[in-house]
Amino acid sequence: MTAKQVQAEHDSLQGFLRESLTDRERERIGLMSFNQWPWTTAAVVETAVAAHLIGSEVTAAFWSDETPLRDPGWNTSHRLARLLRDSPIEHSAQSLIEAAGVSRNAFPKPPIKRHKSRDLPHLPRTLTRSAVRQLTYRNSGMGQSILQVHPDNNTPSREDYRWPRRWVKRAVRSYAWVYDQTLSLIRQRDLTTIVVFNGRFTHDRAAASAAESMGVKVLYYDYGGLETNFDLTTATTHDWDSLQHRMLSMWKSWGVDREEIATAWFSNREDHTEDGIRAFVGIQQHQFLPDLPDAGTLVVFFSSSPDEIAELDLDWGNYFGSQEKAVQQVAQICAELPNTALVVRTHPHMLLKPEDDRQRWINAVNAIGNCVHIGPDSPTDSYALMRAADRVLTYGSTTGVESAFQGKPVAVLGPSAYGLLGCVTPIETSEALRHWILEPEPAQKERSLPYGLMMQRRGFNLDWLTREPSGSLVHEGLRLTEASSLVKKLSDVSRRIQLQWRLL
Repeated sequence: MTAKQVQAEHDSLQGFLRESLTDRERERIGLMSFNQWPWTTAAVVETAVAAHLIGSEVTAAFWSDETPLRDPGWNTSHRLARLLRDSPIEHSAQSLIEAAGVSRNAFPKPPIKRHKSRDLPHLPRTLTRSAVRQLTYRNSGMGQSILQVHPDNNTPSREDYRWPRRWVKRAVRSYAWVYDQTLSLIRQRDLTTIVVFNGRFTHDRAAASAAESMGVKVLYYDYGGLETNFDLTTATTHDWDSLQHRMLSMWKSWGVDREEIATAWFSNREDHTEDGIRAFVGIQQHQFLPDLPDAGTLVVFFSSSPDEIAELDLDWGNYFGSQEKAVQQVAQICAELPNTALVVRTHPHMLLKPEDDRQRWINAVNAIGNCVHIGPDSPTDSYALMRAADRVLTYGSTTGVESAFQGKPVAVLGPSAYGLLGCVTPIETSEALRHWILEPEPAQKERSLPYGLMMQRRGFNLDWLTREPSGSLVHEGLRLTEASSLVKKLSDVSRRIQLQWRLL
């Protein structure tokens, strides 16, 4: 018995490839894999097989164990797996692709045997975030992609933090290695399209940049919806304008059950029943509210995690300069308005963020004075707080679109993935903010629904692979299989030892 599939955003991956790529772009498709997560590996398998079935010549470069700096999604040393007579996930992935009739020649080793680039950038003496961001390689934005992958979980997002020199040097080498190897592979096999994960992180950005330098088409695979399996797009995942246009198009073309599906996404989060939300509401008590200020207008500000917006390529002058400055403006205006109280709800996910980021934000809120601060460790139910609010403000947190679904007037002071839907009011100036708090635009609940539909059903269902009730992915007896927990544990120990040396 297999899990039942639902209607997805796209009916067919083969159809998507035919529609999204020209005849020339479909000729020779290369898939780049630098991580070993099962779901991303499954996306590579599905895309490789679909490309093969529409007549493309497929290349699948499983290079996660080859990069000088291991990718965040790497978890298995091939060498340790061999020593313990085990296999990394790439081996079963290759077998599943070969089962579709793809040749063994489709799985190349890195073409440059001994890579050593003469074009590595000079590292400045002080490696602040701005200094790292300025690093380039062959005119590509190396530095910004490096900042997406932190040395450890305690790396803060503040500007004056000095990044470990050894780690940055290795990251620079790793970016250059992927860039040059991808460029060589494109030339060697005359690839006409490259497929990478996400397009944001060091290795995937390097591969995409190499392709772009050659005028080669780039596709990006990523998370699918909660009820689908993976996504494949022509724009990077963090292109929020493109994502919102997809939401609107998906909403327009969907059938009669679109409101039911979209509402389910919002309702499951509000009820704390969605699996993916447990990291955010794990310590919250459903429907619990503390004593709130007794005021005619209760304004609630929901914060965003700073590291998740730090490297968006935006003019922050259009967004009050920073989240800290934005909330200061909110507090000042609320203090000046009669019978108006402010509550600041710090994002509960901040408990999992670097201590430095968490404490700086809490200090900034406490320094305001003119507000009630509900910290990240509070049992307060964020959804009950939304319902209690008269006005909701956020710097781009998902709580903005969720509050709009609750029928609340919402203003967004920072970048968001829902500002174009028409369910919230984007605000860029203090004057506009003051006016909105006094006279907010009416809530447009129905305009939040395309967001919920996209979150539930974006992307594709599995086609070549089948998901069993146990969660295993199979095709006619062949199974996508990770290495044993022992091999992965020993691999992690090895990685941690190497990482500690690079942080010295």
